[in-house]
Amino acid sequence: MANAITRLLQHRSLRRAVHQALESGVGLYRAVWRIEPGAADVISGELVAWCREVLGSMHRPYGVDSVSLAIAAVGQDNQPLASANFAVLQPRAFYDGAIEAEAQETLRRWAEEGVFQQEPAARLSAVLFSWGDLTQELLLAG
Repeated sequence: MANAITRLLQHRSLRRAVHQALESGVGLYRAVWRIEPGAADVISGELVAWCREVLGSMHRPYGVDSVSLAIAAVGQDNQPLASANFAVLQPRAFYDGAIEAEAQETLRRWAEEGVFQQEPAARLSAVLFSWGDLTQELLLAG
C-alpha cells in the first residue's frame, strides 16, 4: 500500500493538489483550552469529547477514517512549552479509553515537570487532522 501511495505522490499534479488542500486547511480542526493547575483529567476528558464531536462530522470516503492528533502547551507569547503527537489513529481509539488515558498521562507529566508553572496564561492547543477529509477533497478535485 505504501508503495502505491508513494507512486501516486510522485505525480506532480497530485502533489500540487495535496499541497493546495493542506494550505487551505482541508481536514484541519483546532481547539484551545486554558490550562488550570490540577485540571489534567478534566482537560483530557474535554479533549476527547471534542475529538468525538469532530469525528462525527468528518468524511470517510472508501472507509478512510484515520486521523492524526497533536497537542501542545502554549505560552502567552505563542511559544510551545511542550508538545505530543498521537500519530495516525482510528476513531475507535477515542472510544476505548486509550487516547484519554494517554492524554491524561501526558498532561500530568507536563504538570509534574513544571511546564504550566513556567507560564501562568498557558493553554492547551489541539489539532486534529482528518485523512478522510483530505481524501474526499482529492477525489472531488479529480
